[in-house]
Amino acid sequence: MALANVLDDVVTFELDDELDAVPAARRFVHDQLLARGAHASIDDATVVTAELLANACQHGVAPVSVSVSGAAGRVRVAVRDASPRTPVRPNRSTNSMTGRGILLVDALSARWGVSVDEHGKVVWAEFGVTTVDDPLESVRAVEELAGVDAATVTAAERRYTVVLGDVPTDLLIEAKAHMDNLVRELSLAAADDKTRSSEPFRALVQTVVHSFGDARNAIKRQAIAASRRGEQRTSLTLQLPLSAADAAEAYLTALDEADTYSRAARLLTLETPPDHRLFRRWYVEAVARQLRDLAAGREPEQVTPFEDLLVREIRRLASAHRAAERAARLQQVTAALAQTRTPEDVAAVVVTEGIEVLGASGGGLLVPAPDGQHLAVPGAVGYEGGLVHALREELIDAPLPAATALRTGEAIWLESREERDRDFPALRGFEASTVSMCAVPLSVAGQVLGALRFSFDERKLFDQDERGFVLALAAQTAQTLQRTALYQAERRAAVDLQRALLPADVPRVPGWDVATHYSPAGDQEAGGDFYDLLEVAGGRYAAVVGDVMGRGLDAAASMAQVRSAVRAYAVEDPDPVSVFRRVDAFFVWTRIEQLATMVYLLIDPSAGTVQLANAGHVPPLLVSVDGARVVSIKAEPPFGVGLPNRHALVMNLGPGDAVVLITDGLVERRGEDIDEGIGRVLAAAAASAATSADGLLEDILAAATPHGHDDDVTVLVLRRT
Repeated sequence: MALANVLDDVVTFELDDELDAVPAARRFVHDQLLARGAHASIDDATVVTAELLANACQHGVAPVSVSVSGAAGRVRVAVRDASPRTPVRPNRSTNSMTGRGILLVDALSARWGVSVDEHGKVVWAEFGVTTVDDPLESVRAVEELAGVDAATVTAAERRYTVVLGDVPTDLLIEAKAHMDNLVRELSLAAADDKTRSSEPFRALVQTVVHSFGDARNAIKRQAIAASRRGEQRTSLTLQLPLSAADAAEAYLTALDEADTYSRAARLLTLETPPDHRLFRRWYVEAVARQLRDLAAGREPEQVTPFEDLLVREIRRLASAHRAAERAARLQQVTAALAQTRTPEDVAAVVVTEGIEVLGASGGGLLVPAPDGQHLAVPGAVGYEGGLVHALREELIDAPLPAATALRTGEAIWLESREERDRDFPALRGFEASTVSMCAVPLSVAGQVLGALRFSFDERKLFDQDERGFVLALAAQTAQTLQRTALYQAERRAAVDLQRALLPADVPRVPGWDVATHYSPAGDQEAGGDFYDLLEVAGGRYAAVVGDVMGRGLDAAASMAQVRSAVRAYAVEDPDPVSVFRRVDAFFVWTRIEQLATMVYLLIDPSAGTVQLANAGHVPPLLVSVDGARVVSIKAEPPFGVGLPNRHALVMNLGPGDAVVLITDGLVERRGEDIDEGIGRVLAAAAASAATSADGLLEDILAAATPHGHDDDVTVLVLRRT
């Protein structure tokens, strides 16, 4: 920092790049006013100096200097920088984070002003003026400098008149306040050492803060002037060089990038509001386009009024919103259809969703009936019972929309009662209240699986989006119906296989009463549950209840292998430990991927004894006149985890005692500990007054599965009589 030569009474202080440059400049002004006897103006002058220096450092171009001249009656502080861009006195606002400095200068000084020359600009403020002219005179001069500084900035470059037209003044003020906030924050952030090291960020700051500044400030001046005159609209006219066209496009790109910083919470300034973003793109692109046309000697294309662009954007967004909403609906349908297992499940999803989106009065899903002549209705919504019954009586070759769509594979769109009566006169008596209707085929891989129909009790014009939605919904429905058909076929095959492998008739055990139960998960899908009861050597009987993990054909096939192995080993040597060891070896040798659990009982009817072994299965229950309890036996791993040591337990059952073998599907529930399910079964068994195995089985099932079950359920009751 150095003091320049004193010219008359002017003393100048030049700022360097040191961090304490601005505080040193304030001290310089303080000392100068003290030396000149302007004691009453020291506080105001130092505040004004700080604001002018802050503006010069943030928005101007180095070098920056401050000068003091005059004496106590009239002292002047002047700040010079190398930028010709003049400051603008804003309207008072609680939304803008900038402009308060100029308002302070205006409030604390007797007068202030700006002068522009080939070296930049000087912003000055006077204090202690004894004879004050109109205090706004100098401010008006500043605002009139918009044309002066534009001519002075680059006198060698030709300027062109760009006419943008009328724009709402409030929008301009709000948009410029947001931009001023962003410029201020970027200017401050650029001074941070950590941020300064980022080359992309420095380039962003340079473009936003300094590029396209003439146009930005000119728009701000015109908006503020219109606001002070109470004008609701501002007519924007700019004087710009051709170089501003490239600067405009770079400025627009930089602002979009700045918004990414805001969205990522890297800036305090919020992301640009949508209407402001639309406005800046409108005017920046118009400026660049007009400048290039004018420079090339072409008549500029007329600028589309901003309100017209706004209306078009609203229409575009409304269309995009409808499309997005329907896409979201289709995604919801896809997620819901993934859980369906039957045509009835599919119908419940797609018909309900279609009615809600389209605003239909009713809808239904129709598929060919098993007889091949009629249509079946897996699901319908909004139709009276009589109409649903009539739909079920509809022949495939009936001259009605859904049947026609199914036969021809072509979509039917009836938009009025006249079209209905002309194309499908039979529909008038079949569904008299319907005015409009659509019926689309459910096609996949060239095969028509059914039809989807929606009815409307008023005139309906199907636009392109609605037709696209219905066809997309039909495509999803067709694919899901195909999947459910394959699922049903696999389920039937698995259930048939499983039931074929379960004993058709259990043998009679002398002195014992036997009852059995098996049902697949939710009465829908086969799993790996199985049971068996067979006579073995020495007049004894082997009873087995097991569970192979998994569902469907794979689980049923593995279950068949395990059951056959257990049968073979039990016939050869029914000892529980011997059977389990050989089953362990069987799993190792065959490399069965699934795990299996099992409870095995060897019953000696004459002695009333039972030998029991458990491989990771739900423990059996013992029911006697004293109550019901879980049979305690050492926990051992399931089959498929190696060759563990196996053990057996011997129990004596008295007359009337029963042992109950179950699978986990009987006692497991979502959100509930398995001990609660076992406790429920024990309570039912203990309270049962049944004197037969069948009666005890019924009481247990009634208590454990009153509302169905989500897993396979197998129960084997062995009661000594």
